[in-house]
Amino acid sequence: MRNHRKKQDTRGPRTFYDVRIDLHGMYAEEAMKKVERAISANPGRSILVIHGHGTGVLRNAVRSALQARRLPMVRAYVFGEDINAPGLDGVTVIYT
Repeated sequence: MRNHRKKQDTRGPRTFYDVRIDLHGMYAEEAMKKVERAISANPGRSILVIHGHGTGVLRNAVRSALQARRLPMVRAYVFGEDINAPGLDGVTVIYT
């Protein structure tokens, strides 16, 4: 008898989040559109937003929008450094 297992998804490291988006190399406006699309497409999920360290432009764009409540479908959010997430202040977690 053969043991039939589902194929494991081997793309990227495993995380505890439902969705992972990477904003590296994007301009702030383009990155925010991607964040908004991810939020809209994933209600009731957790989204790991990887904005990186760099100059802080992407981090500030994402976090400013969250703090100003410009993303209405967001239930909660947490900054990576507050939960000791891999990437620390280079990531933000959004809960929709």
